[in-house]
Amino acid sequence: MPLPVSRLASISLGLIAVACAAGGGTAAAPAASGCPAEAARTVTQLYDWYINAGDAYRDQLQQQQQLFVSAFYADLQAAFRLAPTAEVFLDSDPFNGVQGSSYGYQLQRCRMEGNGRLQAQVAVRAGLGPQRASDRVVNLVLRRSANAWLISDIAYGDDRNSRTEWSLQSLLDRLLDSRGEVLVTPRFRVVVNRRCPEGTVVCDRVSYLGVDRQSGASLRLMGEMLHVTCTDGLTPCRFLGYEFRHGVYVYVVSDDGRLEVSRSGTILLSEQGEWQR
Repeated sequence: MPLPVSRLASISLGLIAVACAAGGGTAAAPAASGCPAEAARTVTQLYDWYINAGDAYRDQLQQQQQLFVSAFYADLQAAFRLAPTAEVFLDSDPFNGVQGSSYGYQLQRCRMEGNGRLQAQVAVRAGLGPQRASDRVVNLVLRRSANAWLISDIAYGDDRNSRTEWSLQSLLDRLLDSRGEVLVTPRFRVVVNRRCPEGTVVCDRVSYLGVDRQSGASLRLMGEMLHVTCTDGLTPCRFLGYEFRHGVYVYVVSDDGRLEVSRSGTILLSEQGEWQR
């Protein structure tokens, strides 16, 4: 079981960024070793835009939405919306991995991974000023869609010199899990977070973080919203709560604050709690 999320002052990518060898910092080379042309276009389009956007990249990210896997884009936007005054927030730049501006980049190479993934290694020249900048290794993880390679995650660390790479998605999970609606029952503390873009009426990507208040054991699940449909059988009319599946078990968190766990229709646990709203 993973450890429960603690209350953090911030989640910083700067602590895990790793400097790579000096050099680069120029415009990306389209013929980087091992990079399919379409993957190179995705990376260079993102970083050309990013360098030009400067400090406005967070507010303008929607201009490049088509370059990302939709779920990853939604989580990144949700993290960007968290104010620095919040208890947890993304306080570093995810595209260079540090707390500083970027002044250039170079797409160095690509390599295929399992499950149809491709990792593109980018050296981003970043720091507190042009004269104090150095190259930082950022590894974009891309997945093949019908028409293009899309960015599904970002890892930090030079895979040639570091045994461990840190994933942006794992950091986003920790951050967003701590920012949802909280239900407290006699035995459990449950955090539910709608992980869909703003304006989504019915969200089919909702995270569940349940923590046993006695043992501290925790469980993360992904699920969806539950609604009663209108007379047309399609339009959602009344919100009921959320449903999550874990193998043969079904977890339901209702709008009125009840947590139920069932298996094959048999209710194994039912506790009434209170939403901490």
